[in-house]
Amino acid sequence: MPTKKEHKEVKRQSDEDERIRRVNSAKTKKYLTRGFIVLIIIVAGAGLWKLSQQPSDTPTASDTYTKLLQMQGDDWIKGNPNSSVTLVEYLDFECEACGAYYPLVKRLSEEYGDKVLFISRYFPLQGHRNGMNAALAVEAAGRQGKYWEMYDLLFEEQSAWGGRPSSDRAIFERYAERINLDMERFRKDVASQEVSDRVTGDKDSGLSLGVNYTPTFFLNGEKIQNPRGYEPFKVLLDSAVGK
Repeated sequence: MPTKKEHKEVKRQSDEDERIRRVNSAKTKKYLTRGFIVLIIIVAGAGLWKLSQQPSDTPTASDTYTKLLQMQGDDWIKGNPNSSVTLVEYLDFECEACGAYYPLVKRLSEEYGDKVLFISRYFPLQGHRNGMNAALAVEAAGRQGKYWEMYDLLFEEQSAWGGRPSSDRAIFERYAERINLDMERFRKDVASQEVSDRVTGDKDSGLSLGVNYTPTFFLNGEKIQNPRGYEPFKVLLDSAVGK
């Protein structure tokens, strides 16, 4: 029969065995946890590397900018649509500065018609009471194949209708009659959501490009300072054509 001393020794040994078991169990859990974390890091890193090797279908800001300055299907253009040189103008028909640049741009489009693509886009300014009305009238005229006739007429007559303190669509009906438009269709188009959306679509694209004044010109995707006259403008186009 075991003595008290032997009982104590057995219990001490049992307690020591239990302590060792707990220590080993804790170490095992610690190693397993560390191993699991390392495995997660390796897998995640491999996944990120794989994603980085795949082409992204998400357009960047630069992609959007470039696309907006390319010829769109509903753009009003002059010149050579296949040219490697493109001049985009955002304009307001009531803007006096646009009126000043009008004869320069027209002359350049006639001289460089086979070398440059000229794109005209609407950007009616809020401060001009009839800027939007003018844009709607020009777009409606375009629906009858007379965009450029109305474009020219409104710039040539700008001093007669621009700068008024209030909006007046009737002004533009008189100009529509002068270029022999179907007036019933003209009035319908001017009032239509489709024509309004067409004008605001141009302005929205301009805002996306940072346009905040008129005229604003982009030459081959680059916003340029407005040239101070015909000759400086010609120098810019010659340089672009020569590249």
